[in-house]
Amino acid sequence: MTVIESKIALNHLLDSLPWKCTELLVVHGYHSHVLMDFVRKEYKHDRIKKIVYSLNPGDTTFLLKNKEEMQRKSVNKENTRKYFMKSENIQFSRWEKNDLLLAKRLWQNKEVYRYLADVVSNDEVVSKLNEQIYNESKYHVECWPMFTNKHEFLGACGLIPVKGNRKRYGIEVYVCPEYWNRGFGSEAIERVLQYAFDYIDANEIDATNNPENVYFGKILAKNGFVMTDDSYNERTKLFHPNFKLTK
Repeated sequence: MTVIESKIALNHLLDSLPWKCTELLVVHGYHSHVLMDFVRKEYKHDRIKKIVYSLNPGDTTFLLKNKEEMQRKSVNKENTRKYFMKSENIQFSRWEKNDLLLAKRLWQNKEVYRYLADVVSNDEVVSKLNEQIYNESKYHVECWPMFTNKHEFLGACGLIPVKGNRKRYGIEVYVCPEYWNRGFGSEAIERVLQYAFDYIDANEIDATNNPENVYFGKILAKNGFVMTDDSYNERTKLFHPNFKLTK
């Protein structure tokens, strides 16, 4: 492997390793020193707690963090986050490149995605994260990451730009299962709608809902959304009703 190929392979492996795995032995050889120097001195990953050099110069051991250590690191990181918008119980931030673990925690959760068919792959998460960052830089909207007042990761809620119409947006919300049935989804939608109409002067907000997702349907009705039609969703194999809210 080249250095780039090695980095990609190690990233995929460390992203998917079960929490019970606490050590990873990397066999890289030593004749050229290129891969050895990369593994020992250059390669970085959040899961690595310590790098141990073996007596054999051809391999190196990564000691890995467990789930509790990773969660503590995530909480400590969130204490330094910047929040640009708040409601009573929610703080909204913006996605960053190094938020991949949070993105995977949300968009690869089977419970979160049960109304959206199959969970997304690693590559799709990366693409979705990059799309949010791009939308923020170009359109000043994204599906913003949400946190409690104690900096706990809640999920994401925000706006989707509609190409060719700077006054029209879509809206979506994802809430981590441990925070379900506590009103966070409804509160998030209400705050994002306020931002849409008062701050960026939107004229129309669109939403699509899986007919089996009764809770989201109630949130849309509560906020004045009106059903316009329905469309067939290839992923769920169902007809999803489409909703609209105008200023």
